[in-house]
Amino acid sequence: MAKTIKFNLICDEKPVRTIEDLQSNFSIEDVLDYYNNKLLHRWLSVRGYNSELEAVSAITSNDPMEIIKELIRIFDVSTDEKKVEESIYMLKYLDERKELCAIYEQENYKAKSIIDDYEAGYRQLVDGILENPSDVAIIKANIAEIASNYAWILKLNHRNLFYILREKSVLAVMCLLMNEKSRNYYLPVEITEEDGTVTLDTAKNADKKAMFEYICLMIKRSDFTTTLEGNLVSFSGMTDGYWKDLEPKGKRYMIVSMGDGDYVRSAGHSGGDLSSADILNKFVIVDGVDYKSNSDTRKLLYMEV
Repeated sequence: MAKTIKFNLICDEKPVRTIEDLQSNFSIEDVLDYYNNKLLHRWLSVRGYNSELEAVSAITSNDPMEIIKELIRIFDVSTDEKKVEESIYMLKYLDERKELCAIYEQENYKAKSIIDDYEAGYRQLVDGILENPSDVAIIKANIAEIASNYAWILKLNHRNLFYILREKSVLAVMCLLMNEKSRNYYLPVEITEEDGTVTLDTAKNADKKAMFEYICLMIKRSDFTTTLEGNLVSFSGMTDGYWKDLEPKGKRYMIVSMGDGDYVRSAGHSGGDLSSADILNKFVIVDGVDYKSNSDTRKLLYMEV
């Protein structure tokens, strides 16, 4: 009898031999590819995972989002649903770009046609945000796509984009600040003088002033917390001089506001203490959240990046 030849999957650049390996190294892009080309089915078969193979084979949806959700359920993968949705949207945009590049190559498109398609793609991403003003996964994915692949339009149009989004989605404005590329258009630039004092670069901040002032006023509005619904985390409580670990290392969070006298830092980062002065209107991004306070009433507000 011929011996069954076993093989490994490669997920997140790591070899996967067991279901446990798959759970630990679950990569949406890799697993979706393996599902589509049936390599996942073959791997389950040769490894003897018959019940999982039956469940995978029973998936009928053609929607990548639904397929991934089913695979996550089948393999009992612990993950954040919003992050899954964001990743799927990013994969969708990647596939669309590959298709467009193939069309341009085959049909020898002229420059004007490419530019028209480019601008249409940008408008479609903005419209996607406006049509889904409360869907954080779509908003983050669309902003990431704009910042990475429509950079020259964003450079020219970032003011107009801000004023469009501020009227329709407070969440989208906050997501602009979360993205490492787009945030540079809206946050002031600081310079360190020879004596160590930090001041604002007035030349570089001239066109940011009105937008930044609006953002600062926006987060002080009474309806700010309710507008962001479950996307804004609020914590208050006395920690008795100790650091309270609110969020684990490995996830990034943007600090929105914090009371005078309180401190925050990246999880477990000894010596990385940030005071309210370090945080005020700077929208600092940390890796995990530790918090220290001597008050029961002051609040820490933050959002997952």
